[in-house]
This record gives sequence, C-alpha cells and structure tokens, in this order.
Amino acid sequence: MIGMFHTDDRSSREGSPKERDSYEERLFSARRIRNLLLGAALVVIVGLVAVNVFMYLQYGGTMFDRYFEKKEPKSPMAGKLAFDKGTKYYIGIIRAEGRSQRQGNVYYIEQAGGSMIEVAKVNVEVREPEKTDK
Repeated sequence: MIGMFHTDDRSSREGSPKERDSYEERLFSARRIRNLLLGAALVVIVGLVAVNVFMYLQYGGTMFDRYFEKKEPKSPMAGKLAFDKGTKYYIGIIRAEGRSQRQGNVYYIEQAGGSMIEVAKVNVEVREPEKTDK
C-alpha cells in the first residue's frame, strides 16, 4: 500500500516476524504502569503549582498558608463595640486592628449585616459590651 499507512509490508521493517513480535509489550507491563504513575504524579504536581500560582496572584495567598503562616496576636480591642466619635452612632463589633495606607491606623469592624469595613481609629469610640444578667 502506498502512503503512510502500511498494513502488512514486511519489507519495510527489519528482522523476522518473530523478532517483531518479541518487541511488542503486554497491556500491563511494568514499563507502562511506571509511565502511567509518573505521568499522573506529574499532572497532579503541575496542577497544584498552577492553582497555587493563580491563588497567590488573585487573592494574595496559597492554599497552604493556613498551615505555615504564623498566627498574629489577637487585638485587645477585638469583640468590643465601636461607635462613631462625632455622632455616637453604633458602627459594629471590632474584629481586628491594622494599618491602612489611606487612613493610617484602623479598626476592622463587622457591621450588623456581616460586612467588614475599616474605620480610622481616630474616628472610633470603643466601649465594652454591656453584660446582661438573666
């Protein structure tokens, strides 16, 4: 047959049919299984690297950060109530404190709806939650 598909052209291959058959591998040979396992391990490793690179670029951290990062000490103001200094209106519950480039030292406050906001410390009056005895 002329072309790239040869069905039974013994002259194109060297050696006898016996040598040609001895080269063919079994379906579950050690070499095939080893290559399959190495390929699967390589795909898993490349996938983990790709996901972690994406997460680092998109969200600023990887999936392994919670196991390796040091815990920051909890703010002594956490859990206290935050009120606006000017109007004395309730803002929310202080969850943490930090530093913002825009506002300087800030409190991270959880509002009643569950959303987190950052408010400059100079604009916040901190009060202890009232204890109710029932």
